[in-house]
Amino acid sequence: MDKNINVLLQDETLDKELQKIAQKINDKERISDEDALYLYEKAPLGYLGTLANYIREERHGDKTYFNRNFHLEPTNVCLYTCTFCSYSRLIKKREEGWEYSLEEMMDMIKKYDGEPVTEVHIVGGVMPQYNLKFYQDLFKAIKAHRPELHVKALTPVEYHYIFKKGKVSYEEGMRLMIEAGLDSMPGGGAEIFHPEIRDQIAGGKCSGEEWLQIHEISHNQGIPTNATMLYGHIEEYRHRIDHMEKLRQLQDRTSGFQTFIPLKFRNKNNQLSHLSEVSV
Repeated sequence: MDKNINVLLQDETLDKELQKIAQKINDKERISDEDALYLYEKAPLGYLGTLANYIREERHGDKTYFNRNFHLEPTNVCLYTCTFCSYSRLIKKREEGWEYSLEEMMDMIKKYDGEPVTEVHIVGGVMPQYNLKFYQDLFKAIKAHRPELHVKALTPVEYHYIFKKGKVSYEEGMRLMIEAGLDSMPGGGAEIFHPEIRDQIAGGKCSGEEWLQIHEISHNQGIPTNATMLYGHIEEYRHRIDHMEKLRQLQDRTSGFQTFIPLKFRNKNNQLSHLSEVSV
């Protein structure tokens, strides 16, 4: 038993419910939704960190992994109007943004020739010209130029749009992307899955269920992915727990997620600027 866990279990000043949850972790039992809610409401940050690090080292040892990547963003002009977004520009204001051609993006990639990068991370706005063929051509061009470069590209928000526009199923679309050179998928576009919140902050783009479906199809076709959660805006703790539980259920089925990234909402230059930012 990890000595830090042991300290928690023997700490008589610690809330009894928190001791029970620590015992579950030590016994390798899963916490429930009720436990998760209690942790949000009552657990000190140091206590959470101790439990999280215990699980991390149980699964992966005392190791941390890094890669050397660079970002390629085809456009920041977008059809969607997510209320939390400070990044995109509306079509009617597209002169404020950028819309790169395939040739311009390949020029950007070639600037890293000779650099010890291992991955290109591609994500951006959703626009009609960035369609299925465009991304097939882009991925193929990247692999032709630098075959060892790992292509981590596009979120279900983008794939949902381009597959629908291209009149192909999610399964067929992902197969075509993999054939073109896709190696993995980033975790963006998840926001909050629960429709009570998602419809308010990201209405019009792919649903939480569609996001999860595209990731599951990717996992089943051998493509690992990341997962995110945008927190600290209009959601409640129960919405966060619902979100994480859906990710956990999918991970149970596929083991395809590489990492979970909580993204803190930032209130500058967006439609939710009237909200205060959470501290952590």
